[in-house]
Amino acid sequence: MRVLIINSILYTPTNNQIPKVASVDDCMILQLAMAFVKQGHDVTLVAAKEYEPTTPSRLPLRIIYLPSALTWLFKPSLLPFHPQLMRFLRKHKHHFDWIISSELFSLNSLLAACMAPDKTIVWNEQGKHNRKYFRLPSWIWYNIVARLLMRNVKVVARSPIASRFVRRFGMKVSSVIIDHGIDRQLFHPQHEKEPFFMVSARLDADKNVISLLMKYKQYAESYPDRPCRFYIAGSDGGELPRLKQYVCDNRLDGQIRFLGRISSSEMASCLRRSICLLCDSKKESNMISINEAIVSGTPVITNTVPFGHEQIRQYQLGIAKENWTAEDMYEVVTNNAFYVENCLRYAPQLYLSKVPDKFMQAFHEDTPRQ
Repeated sequence: MRVLIINSILYTPTNNQIPKVASVDDCMILQLAMAFVKQGHDVTLVAAKEYEPTTPSRLPLRIIYLPSALTWLFKPSLLPFHPQLMRFLRKHKHHFDWIISSELFSLNSLLAACMAPDKTIVWNEQGKHNRKYFRLPSWIWYNIVARLLMRNVKVVARSPIASRFVRRFGMKVSSVIIDHGIDRQLFHPQHEKEPFFMVSARLDADKNVISLLMKYKQYAESYPDRPCRFYIAGSDGGELPRLKQYVCDNRLDGQIRFLGRISSSEMASCLRRSICLLCDSKKESNMISINEAIVSGTPVITNTVPFGHEQIRQYQLGIAKENWTAEDMYEVVTNNAFYVENCLRYAPQLYLSKVPDKFMQAFHEDTPRQ
């Protein structure tokens, strides 16, 4: 099959600033594209020119970088606008069998839905209204734009929460849920865990890592019979000095390690060895590290902010609830083998290699409008 993937934003900007990078080959959407390539599909990816790396990709697929227009209104880091995409689709849409466009709240998806509705699937991650400008742009988009102009295109959600959210607006929502796929060649399990908790997060206020340090301090004081270290992987987003000061003030220097930004292979090694991944984010709804941990056979303790918390609770892949405590950490530590086995049973549902087949199932599914 000839597959067109439209995904302007290749990696997460920092404070709406898009840094230049040497390569984008390890980005999630490139990994998805390669999963299609490995199954024999011919793949083209459309992305924003602002994300073009300094070194050309060596992957066996075509990448088209389109310039963004009206950037003062449609910021490339949030809602890119590519007038050339309209011309590209008009000229080349007959060349493709499938078009996969990221997010329902997207000008790209609107163009694809209007110009090639029978070939397009919108892969939607959002499970709630965007909070910017008091949710007004999001409310207008979903209730008016999507209802009127995108009602004939099929939507595939990345989580049950996202699926329920989109169904509210009369869309054709597939019963197939397709989460972020994880490369099991890189993230593979280890049954015997080492005594350390893992945190993977950019060190800014929204990730709420200070809360995790406080919970760890409580755990260390309450359960000295089950000592565990505490590893934090992530680049500094302004909170690092505060976090290090807390560690110093509470004399936790010997138990807590700041790993900084680490490579994918180093992250995979840490996750598979860790006894548990911890999360208490204030607004990070989509955490790829949660899926990476589960595929690595590592349980997760999280609040209910991530959209994947329902699966964690339903399949007992750890603990998912608001205001979790050191007692929950002790529960996962003492019954670790139980949670590890649950993760290993669930992990195949998250394999990247299975994602193309799920899209094929969604494309051929007869999906009525909700």
